[in-house]
Amino acid sequence: MKVLVFGSDYGTLDLVREAHNAGDYVVAADVTPVTPTKKLADEAHLISTHDVDAFEKFCREQNIEAITFGASDSNITYGRQLVKRLGLPLYCESDTAWKAGRNKRFFKDMCKEVGAPVSPDYKVSVQPTREELDQIVYPVVVKPIDCSANRGMSYCKDEKELMAAIDKVKDFSKEPFIVERELHGPEFAVNYVMTGGHIQLLYFSSEHSQPGQKENMYSLICTTSCHLKQYLAEVNDKVIEVFKKIGCKEGNAWVECMLDRDGHFYILEMGYRFGGEMTVMPYEKVCGFNTVKFMLDIAKGVKHKVTDLPEPLNKAYREIAASYHLFISKEGNIAKIEGVEEVKKIPNVFVDMPKVVGSFSKLGLTMGIIRIFAQGADELCDIIARINSVLKITDAEGDNMFVYYDDFESIKREYNQGLQEFGLFKNYII
Repeated sequence: MKVLVFGSDYGTLDLVREAHNAGDYVVAADVTPVTPTKKLADEAHLISTHDVDAFEKFCREQNIEAITFGASDSNITYGRQLVKRLGLPLYCESDTAWKAGRNKRFFKDMCKEVGAPVSPDYKVSVQPTREELDQIVYPVVVKPIDCSANRGMSYCKDEKELMAAIDKVKDFSKEPFIVERELHGPEFAVNYVMTGGHIQLLYFSSEHSQPGQKENMYSLICTTSCHLKQYLAEVNDKVIEVFKKIGCKEGNAWVECMLDRDGHFYILEMGYRFGGEMTVMPYEKVCGFNTVKFMLDIAKGVKHKVTDLPEPLNKAYREIAASYHLFISKEGNIAKIEGVEEVKKIPNVFVDMPKVVGSFSKLGLTMGIIRIFAQGADELCDIIARINSVLKITDAEGDNMFVYYDDFESIKREYNQGLQEFGLFKNYII
């Protein structure tokens, strides 16, 4: 089959590999001249993913039979138009479901309708009235409804900071913004798979920032059993109810949530696509379910049965799937990248590095993601330490440009706690 990978963002490299495994001919296209995805594809073309007319003409001329996407909200937004014009299979057919994944306000309102836990919020205008300002109990978070990766988000402890945050958010979005109670606690990314309207928890993962860095700049995301029991008891059924309400029926979706210091989970947002970290890849080694193949099959018109999905997650896993995000610590052009080939030789490690020498790196974004499968926390930490010892990304002055994650004690403590919560053997002491 001739498959178009629409864009070459995170996750698309995995799609090309999987399509090749199935014997498909792969075409990759977007406006980026050179990417790992385009290098691996059978053909690569320069077309803006925003130019749906040009893509429609291209697809008809090329006899494209299936279209699939990576982890870019923007690309999928335009790609949905293209797929519908061509009459090809589309996992995210529901406009309501897609809107919920793109619009934090709409998703939050849907959560409220089914009683899913969300942080209390305040009605605040672009030009706040005195009455609106007086109702607010600080601290609060101000965030645009249509941005990802924490863009435009601000934390405010008083009215002065709130007004500055409202001015800031206008630079990122023309849409209304949300002002809500600031939560404090660990954050989790929770992935689901669905077929024929049956929705099932796939995996539960925790997000970890390097000490000294911004708390919401998560360098490591890894599957965990810690607090999973509480999530299953408090939140899981409500998330599934929301997904059904908005029309999610096929594919992969996720929610981010936080365990607040009040002891309860609160849902933050959702995505109806792959997560950018693509932890689904190493997770296949944990549970045996290939999410990338699953999504590619849907694009090719394959109808899955409920029995094709993995067993519902209701137990602790000793194995770990993780994604190590190489966050940029110093803005500028990359002068040298060393050690990538050595990292690729480490067993059960996969590198997705879109940035190349000469690329401009913007503070707070990632240069690449390294995905890891490990038998347990000790092995995971050993692999990360090995990566840290060989991988170097520097600028023209020889200064390091990315955040090394090394808070291994936290990873081991959480892993151990998760096993204990499920009554499993404590195999080491921290």
